[in-house]
Amino acid sequence: MGYPESQSEEQARAAIELALSPWGGSAACIDAYESGIRALTELQWTVARVIDLEPVRSIASGCGDLTRDIGATLVSRARWLLDA
Repeated sequence: MGYPESQSEEQARAAIELALSPWGGSAACIDAYESGIRALTELQWTVARVIDLEPVRSIASGCGDLTRDIGATLVSRARWLLDA
């Protein structure tokens, strides 16, 4: 059972959608952000695979994991807020 949207929530979503409309709307912007996070994560993991020095490898791999997790959380939250 969902909560009914207030008028201010509807107005905020409409304003955000209008502001992001030149770039394809909120869904397109969230998709582009998600693609950027994915590319950055893959770059960090590639650096971790290529570098043979162990402290650097672990740090790069950990940064890739952290970037993926934080990015997924932000994308999920944005979709929940804007697509609701």
